[in-house]
Amino acid sequence: MGYPTTFFRRLCAAVLSVSLVLVTIPPIGMADSVFGTVQVSGPAWVSSGATDWSQLSATRPLVAGDRLKTGSDGYLLADLGEAGVVGLYGNAEIRANDSGQGPVIDVLKGKVAFHLSPSSRLQLKAEGAGIGSKSAPADGYVEFDEDGVPVVVVEEGSLHVQVAGVDRELTRGDRMALKGEAEPVQVAANDDEENRKKAAAVAAGGAAAGGATIGGLSATTWTALGVIVAATGGAIAVANEDKNASPSQ
Repeated sequence: MGYPTTFFRRLCAAVLSVSLVLVTIPPIGMADSVFGTVQVSGPAWVSSGATDWSQLSATRPLVAGDRLKTGSDGYLLADLGEAGVVGLYGNAEIRANDSGQGPVIDVLKGKVAFHLSPSSRLQLKAEGAGIGSKSAPADGYVEFDEDGVPVVVVEEGSLHVQVAGVDRELTRGDRMALKGEAEPVQVAANDDEENRKKAAAVAAGGAAAGGATIGGLSATTWTALGVIVAATGGAIAVANEDKNASPSQ
């Protein structure tokens, strides 16, 4: 006795939908570390392990071994849950690794913003320098300057930075080139305001940013990362102990 035609139609539709989902998410081995999720706006690509670059068009897991990059008009937001958030501006590139003690995001080029939860296990690296949070949330970005030197800027909170084996403590407003002989300097006071204006402009431009929050705060109240949250329409979940913390403290 044959099955009704409608049964086969439904079965084929179900198989097709599952196949399309699986195509967008690369196979993840048992030993791979899944750090969080990635969402994008505009052109962005991923390369996992030895695979070639493939375009990102939907939310996918962030896996150890991933290499991610954006086009000139692209934004990428990586939500690492309680560890923090990382965002790529246009023409930026990162690589995700697993240190055995937590995720490591290696900034390879461009401008990459971040929010680190208090005492987060997430570490950022650029040209061998290490960047991590202390006992308070921290916000800022790493950007390669015109000479190809990565520079870290602290917009809120404080950071622990290690360059050439030397430990530094950077606080709100500090800017430092990530090279051995560099000393931190204070950023112009209007830099944060410019980033806030840009975040608001991106949100107002119809980039699906309505209601996007980080730790209960509107994206437009944030600085460099707020621009990317607004562009991608991201709603970010961060550590519980951070939800009531003010980034201005």
